[in-house]
Amino acid sequence: MKANESIPNFDIKVREYTNYALKSIKNVCKNFGPRPVGSDAEKDAQEYMLKDLEKFCDEARREEYKCSDKAFMSWVPIGAALLILNTVFFTLGWHIAALVLSAITLFLVLAEFIFYKPILDVFFPQKTSGNVYGVRKATGETKKRIILSGHTDSAFEWTYTYKGGRTVVALIIVTAVIAILLGIGANIFGMVRADGVIGSIVWSAQGGIALKILAVIMYITVPVLVMAFKFSNYKLPVMGANDDLSGCFISCAAAKFLSDNDIRFENTEVAVLCAGGEEAGLRGSKAFAKANKKMLCEDGVETVFVSFDTIRELEFAKIYEKDMTGMVKNDRRVAELLQKAAANVGMEVPIGTIELGSTDAAAMSQAGVPASAFTAMDPTPARYYHTRLDDANNLSPQAIDTGVKIALEAIFLYDEKGI
Repeated sequence: MKANESIPNFDIKVREYTNYALKSIKNVCKNFGPRPVGSDAEKDAQEYMLKDLEKFCDEARREEYKCSDKAFMSWVPIGAALLILNTVFFTLGWHIAALVLSAITLFLVLAEFIFYKPILDVFFPQKTSGNVYGVRKATGETKKRIILSGHTDSAFEWTYTYKGGRTVVALIIVTAVIAILLGIGANIFGMVRADGVIGSIVWSAQGGIALKILAVIMYITVPVLVMAFKFSNYKLPVMGANDDLSGCFISCAAAKFLSDNDIRFENTEVAVLCAGGEEAGLRGSKAFAKANKKMLCEDGVETVFVSFDTIRELEFAKIYEKDMTGMVKNDRRVAELLQKAAANVGMEVPIGTIELGSTDAAAMSQAGVPASAFTAMDPTPARYYHTRLDDANNLSPQAIDTGVKIALEAIFLYDEKGI
């Protein structure tokens, strides 16, 4: 049975749950405000969600964990500083030292942003965040489990997404890539050219025309690298109404629908995870997977995970088979489950790869849980993405309504057919 066949006047009835989600998002924004990971506002918002899930679920709890709120994105200013220092060292002919700086920068980018490894966390103060988890049990033996998820924290504003949009963000990213590759290549060339650890100052007569040209190119990148120091504005956390209160309350709305209409499945457990710390590098979902490894992977219950992240622009809807900038493979079966659920709502949604960044589905995939993610946001990115424009006045009721329907269709499809 499809979700839209479960009760009379399904489309009209679902509007109640869309309105619940919209009202809840507005309440969180108004009463708690921006929610950096580990902040009092994030905790208060999670307690708000917990109280709701206690009404809709048989069990609900909040699990705490530790992480840093600023470590994840700190690779941007740290990397910029190392690359600028690399330019100084290159000019002085200290090629091995400069090469080391470029290599460290590349390592930080790969570790923190591409593979989401918490390399820098040890250098930053730890804060206490949490994950909220609610469960609606099966009426009989539990053989399957589906977890719907959104993330509770909001990001610090990305200065250039707000002030310049795609063009400026792309300029900084491209320049950083050029600077890293140039730093590695130019210093290797300089070591060979100088035939030693320490060569001559580039602008001396011994420097050679090739080294001088490379130095000029490096100097050109410096002003853009200086801009990178202000990439994240740590004084301005954003509201995160779409990213990702939309995912949290679409998931909660699905649980409320099942509860209000007294719908339970004989062998399928339905759960909601409102995870903290996604903007801090998937720290919440990683902590949840680690703390609940037995339940997720070892209790004999087939478990799938569905992340809803930034449900705002349906024309850009996409289901992620490859996550974490394409470095993590999500489960094709779960992606197809979401695609069929969308089809039941009348949408043709492509399965593809996230361009940059990641969702909580990647953390679950890494933990061995079949997972996929559904998003609906302009990937260029949208100007509201990680900016002050992502507030309760910038929601799409139609997108939220569609998200609730897709979540419900996914639950019913999974109960009937599994993966």
